[in-house]
Amino acid sequence: MMDDVNILKMATAMARHAAERHKVLSENLANADTANYKAKDLEPFADAYSRFAKRSEMSSKMGSTPDPMAAWHAETVNTQGTMSPNGNNVSIEDQMMRSIEAQGDHQAATAIYKKAMNIMRLTLGRGA
Repeated sequence: MMDDVNILKMATAMARHAAERHKVLSENLANADTANYKAKDLEPFADAYSRFAKRSEMSSKMGSTPDPMAAWHAETVNTQGTMSPNGNNVSIEDQMMRSIEAQGDHQAATAIYKKAMNIMRLTLGRGA
C-alpha cells in the first residue's frame, strides 16, 4: 500500500483542478462587463485525469518516470451562454453555480486525502 498511493495522487490532482477552476471562474467574473469577453471553464476533472493517466502509462511503458503531478493539467474550454449586446457571454449566476461545484470538488478532494491519511495512520498503529 505504501508503494502505491494513487488515491493520494488523485485527491491532490482533484484539489489542484478545483483551485485552477476557481482561478478561471474568477477571471470570468472579473471580466463580466468586458466587451467581447468569452467565458471559460476547465474540462471536467475526470476527462483531464484520464488523459493524464493514459499519458503517464505510456511514459512508464517507455521507461521514463516523470514527476506525476508536474505534467498534470486540465484544458481550458469556452463555455456557451447568452451573448449580451457588447459581445460578452458571462452570466454571473452561471459562474457562481460553477464556483459552488468547484468548491464541492475541493472539499471532496480534501476529505478523500484526510481519510486516506487516517487509514495510513491506523495501519501504522498511530490512531486517527
